[in-house]
Amino acid sequence: MERMMAMDDSYAAGSQLVLQMEASDETESTVLRRAVTALGQFAGEGFEPKGARSTRFLNGEGAAMRVALTHPAHSALNSWVHVSLGDFEPDGVGTIFLTVHLDEPGDVLKQEWEMAVALTSQLVAGLSPSLVHLTAWHLDGYGEIYPSTRLRPGSHLPEEFGPWTYVSGNGLTDQVRIRLATLPAYASQALGDGWLVRAVENPGAEPTEQFRDALKALDTEPITYRAARLAAA
Repeated sequence: MERMMAMDDSYAAGSQLVLQMEASDETESTVLRRAVTALGQFAGEGFEPKGARSTRFLNGEGAAMRVALTHPAHSALNSWVHVSLGDFEPDGVGTIFLTVHLDEPGDVLKQEWEMAVALTSQLVAGLSPSLVHLTAWHLDGYGEIYPSTRLRPGSHLPEEFGPWTYVSGNGLTDQVRIRLATLPAYASQALGDGWLVRAVENPGAEPTEQFRDALKALDTEPITYRAARLAAA
């Protein structure tokens, strides 16, 4: 089952990455520049900074909390990709957000989702995060967007999964990997040293009841599914 979406609605797709800073003296600005570099190319072309502030920052000037980017394949004025900093704790654990919004003809959410999936996979390879949630949302909606990032102490799995969830291999036992591999998801497979569970092909689809039941049984306490927030307020 898929949600019905109006073609003139505005959506975004994006990911939340939990990562450990590489060194104690690495600044948050360094992490942000490293994340932008890790995006690499999309459809054979690279990204360009959008605006003077992002340009100066990527040239090594000053600090920033967010970088705005554009891509030649999506040149509409209101099409952009943002990479931004979340909270960074004293122990070096921090959060990076990727957000894709396109203002193009056709199925915009499909285009945003495909770009976000490709870019998030590149961020996983480049940043080695401990956990990633990728989802989508209506820009005029309300409520929580991302699933919880709190990990279960026994399985080292998050207490919530979303449409696309990656977990680092650190702490995953062979038994947990076997249980993950049997999930009746759109895809559940190794990604790098970790594991990717893609519950649904696209964010408008609903996972099966079999998937939800199997997800609950992954750990001693039920793990739940948080759907993409695609309804308008």
